[in-house]
Amino acid sequence: MKAIQFVVFLSLLFIQASCSDAPEKSLNDSSPKTITLSGQQQRDTVFLTFSIPEKTIRANRTGKLERLVESPEFKKNSLLVQFDDYDAFVELSGEKEALKEDLTNVINAFPQSLKPIEKKWRDFANKLTPDKITPPFPALEYKEEAGVIEEAKIEEKYQAIQKKEAAVQNYFQLSPEDGFLISAQAHTDEYVKKGKTLISYHPKKVKVRAEATFPMTKSIVKQIKTNLSIRIPLDAIQTIRTSAGKITYSLTLNQRLDPKICPKYVIINQDQNVFQVPKAFVRKNKKVAIAGEKNLQSAVYKNGSYIIYSEKSSLTIQR
Repeated sequence: MKAIQFVVFLSLLFIQASCSDAPEKSLNDSSPKTITLSGQQQRDTVFLTFSIPEKTIRANRTGKLERLVESPEFKKNSLLVQFDDYDAFVELSGEKEALKEDLTNVINAFPQSLKPIEKKWRDFANKLTPDKITPPFPALEYKEEAGVIEEAKIEEKYQAIQKKEAAVQNYFQLSPEDGFLISAQAHTDEYVKKGKTLISYHPKKVKVRAEATFPMTKSIVKQIKTNLSIRIPLDAIQTIRTSAGKITYSLTLNQRLDPKICPKYVIINQDQNVFQVPKAFVRKNKKVAIAGEKNLQSAVYKNGSYIIYSEKSSLTIQR
């Protein structure tokens, strides 16, 4: 009787064990073989360094200021400083008029043989005006022509005027480049000494260097340019130098730029997205299988999670 009860007990124990194994097997069979992950876009920082030189214009002579630039923007060769040059201007104007008169008398007395070159000299004489720089001296083509001009000392007088004109030009100071006025340290009608700082300005073209700890792809470069175009008052931006993790741009500004308000960095979107992979899908040696790709991708263990990177926005991974 006891033997029969023992057999029955073993049978029940076997059945119970079989039933307890069934759910686990069913669970493993229903686990997903693939899952689709959504990537999180990576953002990073590009640091900016602006180079905005402050330049000065100093008085190139001692004298009274007749004019000092006041406009906030000026072009290359614009008049920045003018000294009182009335006496020198009157003297130079008188000598130009005297030379023009002397030359006209010589032209009127040209012999018939010099009539073919008469127009050349009359055009030159008409350009000898007080409000313009003396024109280039005409080339002497004939021996007779040279003799007549030399006898009247026309070229000698012309050279004397050029010297005085060069001295008078010292009364005017022109801008060496396009720029924006920062401040003036003098004013009209003030008597200044040679070498005194008159104005401060910064050039219209300035430089900015962008630096990062990662490679600058075309997409990142485009983001930097777009960001600068929005935040900086500029007309043009040009890449002038590129190296690993560093780019230098030339900016053509359309208004004065205060260095204090220049941005220190740009936040950009990286080309790659980050994906967190469940541990169950990470194989030996931290490898991950991605649907549609032959090679396994290596995962990185970071902050308690397995991570892979891809330019795609979503990935389907396999066990």
